[in-house]
Amino acid sequence: MGTFKFNPVSFVTNLVIGWFFMSLLQSAMRSLFVGNWKGLVPRFQDIAFFHDGRAAFINILIILTIGVLANGLWFLFHRG
Repeated sequence: MGTFKFNPVSFVTNLVIGWFFMSLLQSAMRSLFVGNWKGLVPRFQDIAFFHDGRAAFINILIILTIGVLANGLWFLFHRG
């Protein structure tokens, strides 16, 4: 495996994009279960900008879980 170079700008950019994407997915799933599609954008804004603490915490857990698993699997498969 080649040398690993951490790029903090790329990391933060991807984290922000992932945060908004996860917020949109979570608000879409909640709208699907509730049946209230008019509340999609306000719910997305509440989650994305930390106004709904419980939903933001769920997003943090999902992102951390995916990040740990994905990085762990990547390093496991690229050992060499």
